[in-house]
Amino acid sequence: MTGPAAAPPRGLMAVGAAGLAFEAIVLLLALPAVTTAQRGHVHVAGVVYLAALAVLLVVLAGTLRRRGAVAVATGVQVLVIAGGVVTWPMYVVGLVFAAIWAYWLQLRRGGRQP
Repeated sequence: MTGPAAAPPRGLMAVGAAGLAFEAIVLLLALPAVTTAQRGHVHVAGVVYLAALAVLLVVLAGTLRRRGAVAVATGVQVLVIAGGVVTWPMYVVGLVFAAIWAYWLQLRRGGRQP
């Protein structure tokens, strides 16, 4: 018997928001590393890109319960992976957080119960 899809538990939404906020903190902490790793050859656009992604992640963390926010946050994961263009370790960071986000989406859909 299948009924209408139930809303995900409130605590699970808080975990998703915390994950996005933590991802934003990691991006902000990566900014000094990016500027020093390039030995003075920092592209301002790359630093602005990472900072803008961090701000966007914080906004999404605060609005995760709104309609469409989960879809936008899923798309932002692709943009975080693309941050590897700025510096290659961002590929690794982006892939790790994308995997965590995919697991959270699976939990949200009720695929696995913790």
